[in-house]
Amino acid sequence: MSPETTAADAGVDLPAPPYRDVNHRHSRADARTAAVFLAIVLVGLSFATVAAETMTGISEDTQNGIERVPQALLLVVLVLVQVTYLAVLLVTPVVLLFRRRFNLIARGAAALLLGPLLFRLLSLIPGVRASGDALAGISDKLPDAVTVEWPSTGAVAACAALAAATAQGLSRPWRRAVWGFLAALGLLRVLTATSAPLDVVLAVGAGGLVGSVMVLLLGRRASVLTAAGVSAALRQSGLATSAVRRDPDAPPGRYEASAPTGPIDVKVLDEHDWRTARLDQTYRWLRWRDVGDDVLAPTPSQAVAAEAMSGLLAASRGVHVPTVRAVTQAPHGESVLAVDRVAGRALSDLPADELTDDVLRRAWQELALLRTARIAHRHLDLSRVLLDADGRIWITGLDRSLPGAGDRILAWDVAELLAGTSARVGPERAVAAARGQVPDGDLVAALPRLVPSALSAPTRVALKDAPSGAAELVDEVCRVTGVEEPQLEKVERFKPRTLLTAAALGLAVYFLAPQLTDLPSTITALGGANWSWVPVLLLASVATYVGAALGLAGGTPGRIPVPEAAGVALASSFVATFAPPGVGQVGLNIRYLQKRGLPTAVAVSASAAKETAVLAVHLLLLVAFAVLAGSTGAISGELDKLPPAGVVAAFVGIALVLVGAAIALPRVRRVVRERVVPSLRASADAMREVFSSPVKIVTLFLGVALLPLGYALCLYFSVRALGQDTSFVAVVLVSLTAGTVAAAAPTPGGIGAVEAVLLASLTGLGIASAPALAAVVLYRLATFWLPIAPGAWAFRSLTARGVL
Repeated sequence: MSPETTAADAGVDLPAPPYRDVNHRHSRADARTAAVFLAIVLVGLSFATVAAETMTGISEDTQNGIERVPQALLLVVLVLVQVTYLAVLLVTPVVLLFRRRFNLIARGAAALLLGPLLFRLLSLIPGVRASGDALAGISDKLPDAVTVEWPSTGAVAACAALAAATAQGLSRPWRRAVWGFLAALGLLRVLTATSAPLDVVLAVGAGGLVGSVMVLLLGRRASVLTAAGVSAALRQSGLATSAVRRDPDAPPGRYEASAPTGPIDVKVLDEHDWRTARLDQTYRWLRWRDVGDDVLAPTPSQAVAAEAMSGLLAASRGVHVPTVRAVTQAPHGESVLAVDRVAGRALSDLPADELTDDVLRRAWQELALLRTARIAHRHLDLSRVLLDADGRIWITGLDRSLPGAGDRILAWDVAELLAGTSARVGPERAVAAARGQVPDGDLVAALPRLVPSALSAPTRVALKDAPSGAAELVDEVCRVTGVEEPQLEKVERFKPRTLLTAAALGLAVYFLAPQLTDLPSTITALGGANWSWVPVLLLASVATYVGAALGLAGGTPGRIPVPEAAGVALASSFVATFAPPGVGQVGLNIRYLQKRGLPTAVAVSASAAKETAVLAVHLLLLVAFAVLAGSTGAISGELDKLPPAGVVAAFVGIALVLVGAAIALPRVRRVVRERVVPSLRASADAMREVFSSPVKIVTLFLGVALLPLGYALCLYFSVRALGQDTSFVAVVLVSLTAGTVAAAAPTPGGIGAVEAVLLASLTGLGIASAPALAAVVLYRLATFWLPIAPGAWAFRSLTARGVL
């Protein structure tokens, strides 16, 4: 018998339990918590390495001020800190024991061991500095019997691990008290340490990461409302129900039931689901302008009440929405909403022949009525628009709705419905159906919001798979409304790539700035360069474009003129200046192949074949030269600086655990299944066609090998031009590593990141900073900056000739 069956349905006398325990419940919120602590670890590593000397001076000044603090106040602070620290370690297990959370006690014990262990492993990384003795220098202000000592940094890591691993079993005030104490303890240690005090940030991050990863992997136990509990809660609100069961096709917290008025849908919103929803809303508010997510419901009950109010207000204006039957709370505070079940089919599931113009017009009529009530739906994908047996259109899913919305927020619904219907029936029919129901001004106002990344996930996927995309929809709206060019607004506050680019450039400036202080020496080194190396340096740079052309010709069915393909590669050096790494070149290759008459699928497959071969050969060369460098002793000095093998193995293990934890999440598995696996299969299919021709194979792999080796020769000749006699194998290894960074860096051409990696690597090989920076400048001039002008000429020439 299912645990979701009520006692009455089961025919037993004993009442069914209102709750059941779910021992393994994973959440995106737990994954994000682990990501936050991982970010704190990275920040802590940065602080404990590059900012230690800066903070040491601040700590010395702070200690001079603390020495003037009265003795009695110091005694009070010391006693409070030590007592609170003991309370965290001792009272937490007692609270969990009192609540019979034995599994959390076991997790906490494991976290107490693993948190300091991870911190210890991180502290073994070369360059990480441990904090000095806390309160040193003020011991003479205290009695001899008083022990002047804060809890150690390892103890801070233990507390953070314990708090993160057992947070689910503690009340919110207790959790806030624990984290507040850790924050205060960290601040006190920073202010009172004699040197390098910022490793406490690393300790908090390491401990929190251990605890949060344990929660992510093992899940959390939760008391989930059963069908009997739902029935009891609704009965208290005056709504008698029967045959309550969980909807197997709906997300967790969704139930079906029978009421005197007919079948109903029941939604149960607990704190866990509400926090996950708030995370999504906060992200949307931070990234997008005027989405209405700046007003977030402070509690689950208020979120459900707002949804119910939107339903009642919409119904009063004649919108077909599910009738609200009850709003109540369960014993543990879960909010329960009951609405009439709509017997209909979603427009996203309707066959094409049933999605008539009349159906589309009625959908827009319902949206127009919703707009007259000033209600923004904010998630109006076609799965939430239903068609019933009588031909009526119903709008469901008002959980994100916002009453009293302004025109800018209401425009999102117009954009969403336009994009969703366009993906099903094409831009012409979608816009024609909308024009009869909403003014042209509303369609024009929705134009800036027809950004695929801003639409809901179902609409975005449907629009991506449709023959006509967002660009054709925008063109159609402009045509019928008479708008020559859409008045685009900045609907995005930022793009994730923008943040990555800013971070990469910030790190590059941080690492390059100290070298730029010795700019006169660098200029002197450039002036003394042996310019006889410049011709071969430029020849090596030209070889990279020949390699790219051979790779494209070898990976494409049919005959591709190598000189013309080389011109396309040269043009990509101009396009890549304004595009993310690899994207400009790939897009240009696809466009070139399409212009030569190849179908889009073949062009994409050929480009994928080339890029797959580039990646495979690059990794193969990287491994080969790494082994060669190790066997010849070319980088023995650098290998000696690496952490011990145990530390490296520990980090590899941690990385594998994090990858495993990510794959354990259903959303990540879905992305891998729907995006990564099809891309790999497409690349394999493309390579299968290439392997059928020996000439194509030789041409392809000769080209993709010439590409990284040409860059390596450029760097080697740049180093030799500066009078540095460095191992060729070591320089090639440095170049291949920089190429990997350039492919991963979010900046065009890897600007900033490549310079930082090359400079650090060359100085590590024993080259002085001034000639090393001069060699990097010479290398980047030959391979990145100088080709931009001829690349622009090539792009314009090929475009004028119709090649591009």
